[in-house]
Amino acid sequence: MSTRDSLHLTDEQLDDYADGVMSAGALASAEAHLAVCERCRRAVSDTREVLAWATHERATVTAPAELWPLVTSSTIHLAEVRRAVLRSMRGLLLAGALTIAAATAVVTWKLARWTSPERAAPARVTPRAERPGAGGPGRHAGHPVVPTPPAAPRAPEAPRR
Repeated sequence: MSTRDSLHLTDEQLDDYADGVMSAGALASAEAHLAVCERCRRAVSDTREVLAWATHERATVTAPAELWPLVTSSTIHLAEVRRAVLRSMRGLLLAGALTIAAATAVVTWKLARWTSPERAAPARVTPRAERPGAGGPGRHAGHPVVPTPPAAPRAPEAPRR
């Protein structure tokens, strides 16, 4: 940066001058510099144009009415607005909760009926003395008596043509 460039006003000084918020000493120095520097005069002029455009645009744009509830809910009244909305929806929320509970009960009942085994007659416990083969050599109480051992599996046969 050359010595001449270091003498230019900074962006903060340009903004303060355009806004009119400089102290008396800084204002006199800035005006003396602007009297001889075309580059800084253009920068101040551009800054004032942007400020004027922004002021004009801000005045002409109004927020849509449907946005105001969102603005209100994001301010200090958030809890109050939330309670009012929930109060207005209380009946609908209660009906929805009851519907979900009833549907869950019906689905659970149906699944329990579909997946439960068939009801068998209650088992009759026979005394040890009545059990066939109970108490014999190598036998334990409660084991069924197998008349013949199961047959060994056979190898599959080749298909016939």
